[in-house]
Amino acid sequence: MSIYPSIIINPNLIRYGRDVVPTWVIGSEVTAPSANTSLVSKTVSSGKSGYIYGFVVTAGEANDFRLNWVSGGSSKTIRFTLASKGTIVVISPTALNEGLPADGGTSVTITNINAGSSEVVYQVALLYAEV
Repeated sequence: MSIYPSIIINPNLIRYGRDVVPTWVIGSEVTAPSANTSLVSKTVSSGKSGYIYGFVVTAGEANDFRLNWVSGGSSKTIRFTLASKGTIVVISPTALNEGLPADGGTSVTITNINAGSSEVVYQVALLYAEV
């Protein structure tokens, strides 16, 4: 018998009563996407709610993007800008859509607002969990 107490390590994220392990959904590289192309997409399982804990956007040029989902039957978006070629990384311990979870059976996407230039590569990923 050990005199040391057992240590239980829980890798899950516990926020607002949710015990979740967010996972990455990684989109493919897309060259010169047309305007409003879905660069990454995750369909929320039926009967579940989807939560967005972060994203990564990499592009070889400046562009505007939208994080899109449906909550309570209404479309929601968060718009953000990549001011020059590069990468945006956003990771949050609280869901970016806290209080407005994505509805089951709908999709969470990130789209580019303007068309990509010839030979310019884009890649996007979502950090996502559902309950």
